[in-house]
Amino acid sequence: MKFKSKNDSAFFTELIKKVDVYINAKGGNRFGNTYIYSKAIFLVILYCSSYVLLLSRSLNTILSVLLVIIMGLTAVMIVFNIVHDASHNVLFKNKSYNRIAAYFGDLMGMNSYIWNIRHNIQHHTFTNVAGGDVLLDSIPFIRVSSQQKKLVMHKYQVWYVPVMYMLYSIFWVFFIDINMFKQKNMGNYKNMKHARQEWIKLFFFKSFYLFYMIIIPAFIVNIPLSIVLTGFLIYHVAAGTLLSLVVVLGHCVEGAEYVAPDENGIIQNSWLQHEWNATYDCNTDSRLLHWVTGGLNTHIAHHLFPKLCYRHYLEVTKIIKKHCSEHNIKYPHYSLGTAIISHFNFLKSQANAPDLSK
Repeated sequence: MKFKSKNDSAFFTELIKKVDVYINAKGGNRFGNTYIYSKAIFLVILYCSSYVLLLSRSLNTILSVLLVIIMGLTAVMIVFNIVHDASHNVLFKNKSYNRIAAYFGDLMGMNSYIWNIRHNIQHHTFTNVAGGDVLLDSIPFIRVSSQQKKLVMHKYQVWYVPVMYMLYSIFWVFFIDINMFKQKNMGNYKNMKHARQEWIKLFFFKSFYLFYMIIIPAFIVNIPLSIVLTGFLIYHVAAGTLLSLVVVLGHCVEGAEYVAPDENGIIQNSWLQHEWNATYDCNTDSRLLHWVTGGLNTHIAHHLFPKLCYRHYLEVTKIIKKHCSEHNIKYPHYSLGTAIISHFNFLKSQANAPDLSK
């Protein structure tokens, strides 16, 4: 499976030159800076201090629930703001530092090794391509493409997906990672074999996650198990909701293109044009949304220029907007509210789309 070319358009050639000029004006530094590192430290401290406060049992029920929600949201923000850029090797210039920072994802319950395959290698290379984008293909209960097998349940997906989105992070922790370790084929990867050390890290970090999230509070601090499990569920509902919104609003909205390779495995477009066709931005003027999501509301900048730290995305997005205006090309963008409505309209249309998977 491959694209016809990487780029066959003057539009993108000019855009790349403009972004290069911007980066050069910044001293050529594509990586994080003091602000990004300070923010990362703040998020880790917020997560850890919330955990310690909950173990202290010094808060009333309302404050405890609020802190559990904050902890769940912060876990996802750590993934967005630290792990994501580290996995792209743009948080630090030193690749070893990036590998270490990526382990924060394992501490949040995900597996950074599988994430690298799902996200960096498959999703970024084959965004919205049937059989290639395993980030979207990994949940069979949700149909986002005509190339996916059509099931009876998909007729009702607009009604049940909100619950699935709330449970997405817990599904990721306990099913997706482990299931993908067992898969022999994943996109362009065939007859996969994972190194023993990756299996060891998978079980070590999953066990450690359960140890500090369940065993310590329930059996060492002696908080009733029912309360711990309730808090664990609330934590993941908050985490899953935020995680799902960012995942689907960038690619699963009306106008985002889904394609399949031809019989020879060729995708009949350039890679840059396809990334443009498959990606939408959301509320790019919102500093708060940008801060929370680690720049993933400026999704086009990220997909066209994944080797830039997210601190550059707001300025790069301004360059993209201006470039679109100069070339009279529509800039793919939704407001947050419109994007959510568009997503559910998109799910409805895909539930009724013909089955082209056969």
